[in-house]
Amino acid sequence: MNLKERECPHCRRQVSVGVCSRYFLRGTAYTVRCNHCDTELALVKEPIPFKWCPFAGFLSAVIPAEYFLFVRHLGLAKSLSYAAVCSAVTVCIIAVLTMKRIYFKKVTY
Repeated sequence: MNLKERECPHCRRQVSVGVCSRYFLRGTAYTVRCNHCDTELALVKEPIPFKWCPFAGFLSAVIPAEYFLFVRHLGLAKSLSYAAVCSAVTVCIIAVLTMKRIYFKKVTY
């Protein structure tokens, strides 16, 4: 089976980013509907395994804060603001990677 990212297996069109972004808010245990043919879709597998989420959170928040605070010797407020920018960039990268790894299957009851 040749799957493409975010492609509906029924109508072979790409499901919109808006529909796929529901996984960021609700989690991966739910189904979505194709915005073209209204077929109920489920994920083939989890785009990013949950066990990597705490590690990604640690890398995106704590490591930059520690770097700016102790290596660059910046103040606390400046270190936290720079770390917040680094975290926002990391979250955007993770969101793009998650969208690239979404593959759907039809839900059968």
